[in-house]
Amino acid sequence: MNSHFRKTLKKPLSLALGLGTAVSVGLSAPAPASAIPFQELIVPGIRYFQLSNLSTRDKVALGSDIHKQVERNYRLTTNETVTRIGQRLVRSSDCSQIPFRFYVVQDSSINAFATTGGYVYVHTGLIRAADNEDQLASVIAHEIAHICNDDVVNRLRQTQLVQGAASLAGLNRSQLAAVAYKVAVDLPNSREAEFRADAKGLQYLTAAGYDPNAMPAFLRKLVSRSSTPAFLSTHPNTQERIAVLERKIASQR
Repeated sequence: MNSHFRKTLKKPLSLALGLGTAVSVGLSAPAPASAIPFQELIVPGIRYFQLSNLSTRDKVALGSDIHKQVERNYRLTTNETVTRIGQRLVRSSDCSQIPFRFYVVQDSSINAFATTGGYVYVHTGLIRAADNEDQLASVIAHEIAHICNDDVVNRLRQTQLVQGAASLAGLNRSQLAAVAYKVAVDLPNSREAEFRADAKGLQYLTAAGYDPNAMPAFLRKLVSRSSTPAFLSTHPNTQERIAVLERKIASQR
């Protein structure tokens, strides 16, 4: 941890990050996602073979379309410290060719999520819950890993197969973005996706020079709360994830 951040830890992390002076990039107040039934979002025009051949440029374009929906549902800001942490982790990742963008969601719930094409979102409630930069970095590393693993795109492909939409012709970007938003923001990740994101996120965290123990430590901190944070309700198997992370860290010593 750098000397500047040690000094800022004398104040709450949220104050150290200067969240009160962040630059707003969204206009609407925090609100739940649109209550459109998920089944109704599976629309003609999303083809499996097109999703299976998305280039990095396509993923960035899809991430931009999803971002417009995020802006309609949440008030977003940018923050220099969150961006600095994120870009430091990206440089240690295996998908640094993606132009990552980091946003702070003005919402008191403890949560974070990622879509595709480099878009990562961290709630102010989660930032306030983190004890230090290392713990915050552990969450951001996990979300970066979801993008590097193509988790949202993979879930879209699975949805296509389940709904039998593979034979439908044409592609409507706004409809695809609506489905992708629902997948990324509202629905929980699979057990396998979470463990993969933990494993890669831990690698990124360590390679970037952060304390790897911060990842299981932050999860333990959230588990100890009286009510389950949103971050855990959409990220299942928390106790098992902690145990696996601790074993991985111990094996690296």
